[in-house]
Amino acid sequence: MKVTELGHVSLYVRDLDASRHFYRDILGLTETGSGKGGRILFFSAGVHHHDLSCERAHTDGGGPPPRGAPGLYHIAFTVGRDHDDLARARRWVLAHGLTPFGEADTSFSIRDPDGTQIELTVNP
Repeated sequence: MKVTELGHVSLYVRDLDASRHFYRDILGLTETGSGKGGRILFFSAGVHHHDLSCERAHTDGGGPPPRGAPGLYHIAFTVGRDHDDLARARRWVLAHGLTPFGEADTSFSIRDPDGTQIELTVNP
């Protein structure tokens, strides 16, 4: 067996409306549908039906694990090809009240409404 590509990432979230706003309105993913009686939303970056799904959590919970603990570290999305694209993305997230961190030459990170680290990167 050989994995040929990542199919999608699924997250449990506290608030579907906040997640919809973040992933659709701020990051620009296309909302492609819902399921489980409205408990889950699907988002696409353009190639697959969905690259990300957000499902309303079944319980209140702790958010992301402490830094360095086993578990999901971050999700990376490509926002362009060069430093100008990255600078535009940085201005966009700042204009939407988000705080970039972990800035590197080709990426920076933000947090979604549940605290998941989202890396925005360029692929020169």
